[in-house]
Amino acid sequence: MSESLEGKVALITGASQGIGRAIALALAAEKAQVVVNCAHNREKAQSVAEEIRSRGGSAQVYLCDVSDEEAVQKMFDTLGKVDILVNNARLDPWLRTEEMSEGEWWDRVMKVNLKGCFLCSMAFFRQAKERKWGRIVNISSARAFRPAEMTMIAYGVSKLGMHGITRAFAENGAPFGITANTVCPGMIETENMMKRLSKEKYREECSAVPLGRPGTSEEVADAVLYAVKNGYVTGESLHVNGGMYYAP
Repeated sequence: MSESLEGKVALITGASQGIGRAIALALAAEKAQVVVNCAHNREKAQSVAEEIRSRGGSAQVYLCDVSDEEAVQKMFDTLGKVDILVNNARLDPWLRTEEMSEGEWWDRVMKVNLKGCFLCSMAFFRQAKERKWGRIVNISSARAFRPAEMTMIAYGVSKLGMHGITRAFAENGAPFGITANTVCPGMIETENMMKRLSKEKYREECSAVPLGRPGTSEEVADAVLYAVKNGYVTGESLHVNGGMYYAP
């Protein structure tokens, strides 16, 4: 039997759009009290929270740069109780400018994608273990398992690193009723993806997916719900990629 999420506090980082938004909506539909996190765009985050409330759910917005250790601790202290943590915040790999050096880009990607996941998980673990219940879901990528193009090495490594964090918190969290799992999306149709792909490139990308289409943010959110509601699954990677990568 899957567990009820009614009344559980769910913090989703990077939830102002795309996959994060879909996860926030899905958890709210399960009657969780959702915290919509973002680093900068309060307006978009507020829109997600208002959408949740318009559907009868509970939501609040919390601005926090997850790569800032003091800000992360303050967020958890302010929220008081977080039962579910979804580490979804990331630096978009297409945001790199020509002026950025290799080292600068590497540091920026690791700071948000990997350090942010680690800091939030540590702060979450310290308060969740006292209640003997908690769920961590890390949003990785199919790119963690595939050879990266030269421009995507930092991103792929950051996403692969999340799996090490998942396994560590699965092991250390088990005595306290805390599970940790990773969800690995492949090609997912989001607002930003459709802005940067031409029709020709879109068809090319789809042709590389065995199922012949991109996934939806809602399909990723379904996997997150499974990881959150099934208390006997921990340390696992759930692949949502249309067959782009077949797990062993």
